[in-house]
Amino acid sequence: MKLLSERNIEVENIKIYLTLFKMYKSYLLLISDQGDMGIGNVTLGSPSIINGVKAPTTSYNLFGIKSKLLSTIIAERASSLLNAPVLLLLFLKTNMKDEKIVKPIINFLNHTLDEILEKK
Repeated sequence: MKLLSERNIEVENIKIYLTLFKMYKSYLLLISDQGDMGIGNVTLGSPSIINGVKAPTTSYNLFGIKSKLLSTIIAERASSLLNAPVLLLLFLKTNMKDEKIVKPIINFLNHTLDEILEKK
């Protein structure tokens, strides 16, 4: 595994940590409100296997029940941008509505992934 990015942002006085690793033809994305990370929700996002077809990304919620929608949105977005399978471990201990946290996290993720893709 190769560490690609390790960053954090603040959303409503809560620090959110994002760590992205490159693996063989795939990625591991860790997002947490705890510095030590955790397992929480485990979601696999997989892009379309047919080149040139703008088919939607498929996601599979493997484990966890909290923040299921948020985890699906993040996994699908990351997988679509990276055009590779992404295993997301989303661990949010703080009770916050998904609606309040989804936009800042997606914007943060987009910015981080854009920087990584520019380096390629």
